[in-house]
Amino acid sequence: MIRLFVTFLLSFLIIPQLNAEAPRSSLKYKRDLIRHSRIVWGLNAPIPLFASQIHQESSWNHLAKSKYAEGLSQFTRSTADWIVDVYPELRTANVYNPKWSMRAMLLYNSWLDERITSENECEQWAMVLSSYNGGLTWLNRDKKLTKSQGGDPQKWWNNVENFSERADWAIIENRNYARKIIYEHQSIYSDWGKSYVCEESYETL
Repeated sequence: MIRLFVTFLLSFLIIPQLNAEAPRSSLKYKRDLIRHSRIVWGLNAPIPLFASQIHQESSWNHLAKSKYAEGLSQFTRSTADWIVDVYPELRTANVYNPKWSMRAMLLYNSWLDERITSENECEQWAMVLSSYNGGLTWLNRDKKLTKSQGGDPQKWWNNVENFSERADWAIIENRNYARKIIYEHQSIYSDWGKSYVCEESYETL
């Protein structure tokens, strides 16, 4: 059954935290995140986005554990083992090592970015984040479904995000994942780097 969303149902709780400060627990990881982000993504790395992603994943708790995932960037055991094979530089998977977890997240984002096409940077990052959360296979299914329903598979916002055959709980979690990272948490870390994802659309909120 096709799940077609009314956008406000997913976004009415997404309020930009314009006056919020970075949590104290994040500060001890700031230097390492900036350094590794620039190593993997270059000097224009969207560091506020990456900090926001960790904020969403674990609230900066390197010992965080959920039902299926663990560590600062919440890797599942299977994904952690897989990414070591793809990027031997990571050596043995250690999801509870903060530096390993940050670098693995950055490399996985890069791997996804290379396999996703979209209209622009804002749409691209929304799709990368959706894939990080729910898998690239599901993103490709959603894009295919979007096209079959007359939507634009190169656009996430108000297009791909509105179509999926995932379980209801998975749809809500996945769609809110990108929205919270880009539009709610990212502003908290605006002084961590110069590159800010979806800045133009952010200003229209």
